[in-house]
Amino acid sequence: MKAKALSVRECTWMSEECHLVGELHGESQRDGLCLPNIFRSKKVKPLTRIQTGPTYHVYYTARELLLEVLDRGAIRELIRRAAGAKPGANRPSYSQSREQSADLSEGEYAEALTWFSIVLQSGLSVGENCSFGSELTLKLDGWQAVLKRNSFQTSLLSLTRLEDGDKLEALSAFCNHLTKRYQALYTPGYNLAVKKYRLSYQQSPCALHLALLCDTTSGFICSMYLYCPDQLQRQSRKPVIEQVVGHLLRPFCSHRHVVQLDSSAWMEGRLTDIFSGLGINIDFVPTVKRASPPVIQQTSEDSLSQFVAHLQGWTGPALFPPLDLKGAVLDVFLPGLWATLHIICINTFMLHTLQSQGLGRQVHLTDFTRTLASQLAVDSSVTVPVLPQLNSCSYHETSLTNHSKQSSGQVMANEKQDCSAAVRLQRWNRAGVCGLDNSGNSCYLNAVLQCLCCTVPLVEHLLNQDNRKQLARSKCRVAEVFVRLLEEMWLGRSSSCAPVEARSVLCSILPQFDNYSQHDAQELLLFLLNALHDDVKKVAKRQMRSSIRQQRQDKNRHCATAVGESTIVSNLFEGQLSYTTLCMLCDHQAYNTQTFTVLSLPIPTDVIKCSIQDCLSLFFEQTILTGGEQMLCSACGLRGETAALTCLDKPPEILILHLKRFGCKGKNPVKLRTNVVFSTKIDLTQFLSSPLQNTSYSSYRLYAVVNHTGHLNMGHYTALCHNALTRTWHCFDDSAVREVRDSLVQSPNAYMLLYSRKPFQKPKIIGL
Repeated sequence: MKAKALSVRECTWMSEECHLVGELHGESQRDGLCLPNIFRSKKVKPLTRIQTGPTYHVYYTARELLLEVLDRGAIRELIRRAAGAKPGANRPSYSQSREQSADLSEGEYAEALTWFSIVLQSGLSVGENCSFGSELTLKLDGWQAVLKRNSFQTSLLSLTRLEDGDKLEALSAFCNHLTKRYQALYTPGYNLAVKKYRLSYQQSPCALHLALLCDTTSGFICSMYLYCPDQLQRQSRKPVIEQVVGHLLRPFCSHRHVVQLDSSAWMEGRLTDIFSGLGINIDFVPTVKRASPPVIQQTSEDSLSQFVAHLQGWTGPALFPPLDLKGAVLDVFLPGLWATLHIICINTFMLHTLQSQGLGRQVHLTDFTRTLASQLAVDSSVTVPVLPQLNSCSYHETSLTNHSKQSSGQVMANEKQDCSAAVRLQRWNRAGVCGLDNSGNSCYLNAVLQCLCCTVPLVEHLLNQDNRKQLARSKCRVAEVFVRLLEEMWLGRSSSCAPVEARSVLCSILPQFDNYSQHDAQELLLFLLNALHDDVKKVAKRQMRSSIRQQRQDKNRHCATAVGESTIVSNLFEGQLSYTTLCMLCDHQAYNTQTFTVLSLPIPTDVIKCSIQDCLSLFFEQTILTGGEQMLCSACGLRGETAALTCLDKPPEILILHLKRFGCKGKNPVKLRTNVVFSTKIDLTQFLSSPLQNTSYSSYRLYAVVNHTGHLNMGHYTALCHNALTRTWHCFDDSAVREVRDSLVQSPNAYMLLYSRKPFQKPKIIGL
């Protein structure tokens, strides 16, 4: 590895980035380089009121704050592709690489932190001054012996052998992980800005570009995107700027932010039109001036300038592959990793300074970076003078002057003892409360999976060890991948996970969902339950054949066959309706039954507000079939008016109510926005076909809600679920999760309601 001084300089948008591509190159039909394009997904989130200023969590030390973001999951996300980058090795699949990198050891994590420490140890200079580049190079070259025995560096060198597209994909996954971690730490204010940067080392330009979404009041970097303009132009006809800005603003749509953008991106107002429909207001500002570096005020009165000075650019030491490797001069991976690492450092600086305000301390970015580097290094050969202020609590001072002389174990022990009075963000440790990443307009899938995840009887059955073995033997693809997802959501330690494998398997058997269009959550739920039922039935049939071989008697064979037709899915979700028809000509009555999984309820027309009982009454009321709906009577042989009555023969264990919000007014399809008021408890006794002795047979308690906002062609699904373990409600907006009060479960956007006959108890899951 060689060392060079790398600069990140603010620049304008080039004209070729602001125009449509004439025609697609190659056969790729994707709209974005790494993730589905936001404009294709047509995802709209509910409008929310934005606070005027940012909010953030308070931490004890800067080191803790940085490691909360740069956790083991981030390192795994970065190096999981390294195994497939070695010469002669086939690139592993997504699931294989995830499995191979799942067990990141303490030593591997420590080596990664040591590598980061060496890169950060010389500090970070705000502005475009590269005069100290040779000094930085000499310092980094002095640690080559440490780097040669570092396995993390070996993995990074393997990644530099990838194609540029794969390098950018690896960097994008790494950045996305960090962005999600930051979203849990910092909520931006009303005013944001998109800034574009060009990377260059010494006098050589780099093909890599960097775009940042920043909070203009604090300088916090909310989102980042590394890209090569040529690569994006080959992947999509959309202008590069449209793809880049869309990627940055994806998590902030419909929040009514005002986003500043350099006037070089004007595009005759096209961007304004695009983002106004997504809840973003674009404000074009004069083109950036690059004549001179920013002047940083040293006085406490103008501390804000220290925060935002880095937004105009910064310079520091970076490591590059040796010159004999292919693409050493044009490599984009290590410069991109360097820029990302320093963004983490800058955000840590910003948050730590915010929580230290009012204590009379002013720490500058260069000193902050050096001191933070000393706290990351585990290798004793890496030592840097320590700045004690970084170890100070927001509420009291704690001097750790001898920090660099202590072992890493002693340092961590001292920090744990001294942080008792500090306010921390508690690590996620709520079983069954796990967000699901949006993999491209997959909110409808995520909402359905969250509802099934909180259906305790189903979870208990599928996570039972014996049942899991039977599913594996029977090669039940849907059930197996769903079980793995449930295990990650109930037994994992992450606040969110990516249901990529589940979506892939579902799309393979349900091709109608194999795209990035908006789909109906109720339709998907029916298909998913049916697929689970078929998979679990394979196990029952396997057991049935085994039972037949052992017991040849007809009675036993008949019983085994009957058992094989029912599964945990049918036992929980299936109910039975009875239909009675009366011929108005001869008074002949006909009776038949039908099994159902979801009750699709009509909504009363021309009303602004109604109750769920009104919808149920409308579904079960007696109707007269006339005109084209007249039925042919089997008794008199005539077709005439027929009275039809629907009753509930057998209530299901889990009652799913679907509100038919998508209808027609004349020939135009519309969404019915009637506010359907629902309660947490309902009773279906009045709709039963025959009176029952036990009223609890038809009494239900609400445990999940699927909401839909937006309209027919452009909407977004979220889920509200009650956790049986914590006894609290949570709102799931893809990967974002928040706890909500019981009184806030009621919503005019309700689309599906899930009720259980019996209140759920703590799940009986091994390892919970």
